[in-house]
Amino acid sequence: MKPEGFPKEERVRRSPEFTRIFRDGKQVRGRFLTARWIADPPTDLCRVGFAAGKRLGGAVIRNRLKRRMREAYRRNKRELTCRGIAIVFVASSRMIGCSARDVTEDMIRVLREISGRAA
Repeated sequence: MKPEGFPKEERVRRSPEFTRIFRDGKQVRGRFLTARWIADPPTDLCRVGFAAGKRLGGAVIRNRLKRRMREAYRRNKRELTCRGIAIVFVASSRMIGCSARDVTEDMIRVLREISGRAA
């Protein structure tokens, strides 16, 4: 497996999982995104999901925002030093029109904050 890969085992994919994380999870706010996270003890992996609400725009815009977050996470997931947690990243309206570099910097800051809180 590639070190920067993003296999299916590392993804949050089912609606009940998203609901549980939103309902019971802790929150970390960034400039362009918000992360909700929860301890996920059955697995040793860090599992991640991405969301963008309909108020942000049409499907093309929402999918572009999720792709940006996914790529920023994929390239910087080693910043997350803890294991056994599930995270959902949610795009904010400020992310529309910002650069990929801004999203990446915000993602790194959020991942480091989650690592510090979860440890």
